[in-house]
Formats: sequence, C-alpha cells, structure tokens
Amino acid sequence: MKLIRMVDDYINDKKYSMIYKDNGLDIINYTKIIDFSSSLISIKYDDKIYYIEGNNLVISKMMDDEILITGNITSITFS
Repeated sequence: MKLIRMVDDYINDKKYSMIYKDNGLDIINYTKIIDFSSSLISIKYDDKIYYIEGNNLVISKMMDDEILITGNITSITFS
C-alpha cells in the first residue's frame, strides 16, 4: 500500500512541504487541519501532527491542498 501511495505522490506531485518566508508559513499537501486559534494551529499529514505556535496566527489562504499561515510564529513542532 505504501508503494502505491509513493507512486501516486510522484505522479501527482503530492509531496508535503512547509516553506517559511516573509512572516508566512506555506504548507502544501497537508491532510487535515485539526485545530486552530490565534496562538496554535495543528495540521496533520500522514501519521504526524505539526503544531504551529505563536501570536496573532491567521489562516490567510486556504485551498484544497495548500494553506498559508501568517502572524508571529514562534515555534513549529511535531509528534
């Protein structure tokens, strides 16, 4: 099953990525938004959960497979 997903990701360019620039965090090909507030946004990809912490966090752009988070981001952790 994992091989099929890897081939599908390659063909359809479904690679997960986080790009931080200009005080914004662009997340591409995430699975799900778990929770969000002005101080914490939780994003799921596969079996990992990413925690974006900060102040005045805002989801500035949201599309089917992409999200842009702006604000004062202080840390990014995962579990």
